[in-house]
Amino acid sequence: MKHWICLVVMGMALILLSACAGAGAVVALNLRAIPSAASLLDPDAEQIAVLVEPFEDLRPQQSRLGLRTHLGGGFTYFSVEGGDAAGTFTRVVGEYLEQMGWLVWVKKPGEPAPQVSPDVRITGQLKELSVRAKSRLGSTVITCKLKAVVLGVNAADQSTVSVSLEGIRTRTVLWFETDDVQELVNQTLRDSLRKLMADLKVVDRTLRLKRDQAEHCCSPRVGKGRHA
Repeated sequence: MKHWICLVVMGMALILLSACAGAGAVVALNLRAIPSAASLLDPDAEQIAVLVEPFEDLRPQQSRLGLRTHLGGGFTYFSVEGGDAAGTFTRVVGEYLEQMGWLVWVKKPGEPAPQVSPDVRITGQLKELSVRAKSRLGSTVITCKLKAVVLGVNAADQSTVSVSLEGIRTRTVLWFETDDVQELVNQTLRDSLRKLMADLKVVDRTLRLKRDQAEHCCSPRVGKGRHA
């Protein structure tokens, strides 16, 4: 009798592992700028017009964002809709700045620049935008990392301001869904851009750092997210 029970348990375990195995599928994430709380907006702040130009993708692996390691073996890969992570990051930056009340134009890769006269041109480098999900018995741990450099060029005097962003968020979920990954990446983007705005100020339609730094650089860091 015990022998049959062991066989049944082993069979169920094999079925479970097979169901949890990855087949190498690619899942495209819909990344967007999550609106910040209304309390973060300063109605008296000076508004400017900005042109966001494509960020340079310096990531070693540009074809995807990361992967999920399944309990039963195998992988599921994560990418962004359209397949262009740097282009997506450029769009998200533009969306966030627009939510802050700025007049924003976003230049798409391969397209001519809009015929506008912005106060500031914003571009930069995407050094890391990655997400990994590791499934284990009873839970899945998801980690998202972001590293980027944002460069602003002021039209008035051609002065520049450079901000380094570095963010990381981790979440543990009992039942994994793709939305968990998408939400975590969007939250990491929001937190980093919120830190960016917290360190910048507008003076006479130019961007300046709030803190006086010789190299015009700041490095906001995003802490780990709350475990779910």
